[in-house]
Amino acid sequence: MNMKYLLSALLFVMLSQSLSANDGAFFAKGNQLIPINETSISVKKEILSLKKVRDKFIEVSVYYEFYNPKDEKEITVGFEAFSPDGDVDGAPKNGQHPYMRNFTVNMNGKNLTHQIAYVADTLYNNNGKIKSIDLNKFEGSKSGNYVDFFYVYHFKAKFKKGINIIKHTYSYDLSGSVDFHYDFEYVLTAAKRWQNKQIDDFTLILDMGEFETFNIAKGFFKNASEWTINGVGKTENQKSHFLNKEVLRFHIQKGTIAFSKKNFKPADELFVYAQNVMLNEGYIPFSYFQEERIKEPKSEFDKKVFRNLPFARRGYVFKDKQVQQFYQQLDWYMPNPNYLPDLQKLTERERKWIAKWK
Repeated sequence: MNMKYLLSALLFVMLSQSLSANDGAFFAKGNQLIPINETSISVKKEILSLKKVRDKFIEVSVYYEFYNPKDEKEITVGFEAFSPDGDVDGAPKNGQHPYMRNFTVNMNGKNLTHQIAYVADTLYNNNGKIKSIDLNKFEGSKSGNYVDFFYVYHFKAKFKKGINIIKHTYSYDLSGSVDFHYDFEYVLTAAKRWQNKQIDDFTLILDMGEFETFNIAKGFFKNASEWTINGVGKTENQKSHFLNKEVLRFHIQKGTIAFSKKNFKPADELFVYAQNVMLNEGYIPFSYFQEERIKEPKSEFDKKVFRNLPFARRGYVFKDKQVQQFYQQLDWYMPNPNYLPDLQKLTERERKWIAKWK
């Protein structure tokens, strides 16, 4: 049975969780591709890949397999990219969302062109056609920290009978706050707006980089056993006081993590965040971005611990019992008896770090 769909959000939400609006930036909110028209098309498969790059932006790559049970048909497909607010300017840049770049769509091997509409509310869908506002005549706010419109990226998609493959990519700037070094959300529940109200075969792959500690809120998944670590890492259950819910904390030395599920009917969204660590004496964080928050050493032993951080991150089992005892009590430490320290295999940044504390 065909159903009429309204667009909701697509893309990432870079969302400040602090109490003060000036503490961070709320960049956008959104979800995956959804139909503007009524449709009998279903989502057979989706592979959603998210890669964090230099703590600056996220590269998004989505592979879809849609099934059209009837004759060839053309429908409008799109997503909403909500305007940013907070410590940012929501005005368009070159006619596009100010914090999104490199948007592409390829369908059945052919690159598709897309259009961008500015809309002031969710009632822009007029029988499958998008009613765009004229910014030159628009009387609401068009720039600054808060704007009164958002963006709809949309394109015509001709679905042949049977399986149709869509590949969709873009990059998006990260946001943060006093509490969060970065955070982002991806609205998974929008998948239920297609005909089958689910994703028959869903895979989510997250590449957050090396030596990263981050959290994923529980909601669309329940247990750590539902995730696979393709590399070296570990997990632990936590209670987030910021979110007031259970989260799964990942310590990833290298590699990616993946979540897969058949007949996936997401009950909640993906929310990933890295918390700014409140550093106490006796704790050194796993993630590189926290190094600047480490307090100056008070003793020669502290300096020795600092010098050995790159090796501890790789699981080196120290012969110095005091150093080993220090790292053994840290939540992220993963001992690897087979790892042999090699200064030449460290990054230039790590070698400078070691030299700093000699």
